[in-house]
Amino acid sequence: MKLSGIVAAPVTPMSADGQSLSTETELQTYLAFLLERGVYGMLLGGTTGEGMLLTTQERKTLAERGVGIVSHAVPVFIQIGSNSTAESIELARHAAAVQAEGIAVVAPSFYSYDVPALYAHFTLIARATPNLPVYLYNLPSFTHNEILPELIVDLRRACPNILGIKHSDADLVRLQEYRRLAGADFCILSGNDAVEYAALALGADGCVSGKTSVFPEVTTALFRAFHANDLPAARAQQIKIDLLATVLDLGVGLDLPYFKAALRWRGLDVGGLRLPQRPLNPEEETVMRQGLERLEKQGMLNDLIAL
Repeated sequence: MKLSGIVAAPVTPMSADGQSLSTETELQTYLAFLLERGVYGMLLGGTTGEGMLLTTQERKTLAERGVGIVSHAVPVFIQIGSNSTAESIELARHAAAVQAEGIAVVAPSFYSYDVPALYAHFTLIARATPNLPVYLYNLPSFTHNEILPELIVDLRRACPNILGIKHSDADLVRLQEYRRLAGADFCILSGNDAVEYAALALGADGCVSGKTSVFPEVTTALFRAFHANDLPAARAQQIKIDLLATVLDLGVGLDLPYFKAALRWRGLDVGGLRLPQRPLNPEEETVMRQGLERLEKQGMLNDLIAL
């Protein structure tokens, strides 16, 4: 399955203290919010979903619930990558068992790995679920293990179910190298909100977007306008995304607290955050709300569909 369009990277609804997953009903309410606003797919348990802070059982529960709730209305991919090859394989097999449309595999982190080690890691995972589409997940700013274009070429030869990559970096030269070396049939999804328009212009098939978890109307409007060849409208939506970044991308490591707080501003409470993530303090949340209200008054959020 080849993904395209705007793929949401949902936050993970949790209890108020962030120490347990929310109820299935609360997850259903949130995923329905995304579906009703036109997302083209979902990637559960990724960076925006606090996947690396969940237990293995919680990751399985999230996958099973999410696939069941969406019920194939759009493709649901599960981020199964971890620092352990064995755990990644366990989660990949579980994703296949619950009938997810595919998996994403972020590169392992903490230790540095050379190309042969990464090749072995990814091939073992892909071969464990040979009938399940696999998307690599390049996030070098977090993992410090970059997925190089030459590695992708070798992986594609070895594993025909490796179909694409989520490139979560602003390096557009690297994106073009992926396209040139991996071929036209290899799916490339940008994972950086700041370059959504530019990535599409350079041949990306779509975007996996964190801000789509809060403001799907804006990112999906960009994609629709781009593919309708209404480039001024697409650029206007990118400007809105950039302005949202001035309100939501404040402070090191605070993206997820801002996303969950912005969802509350929209009227959707998705609970707290998993430690060591921290919630916004009252002053930070007030400044965020004022910023969003200012953008609203300026007409920058006219696309939003009220709850």
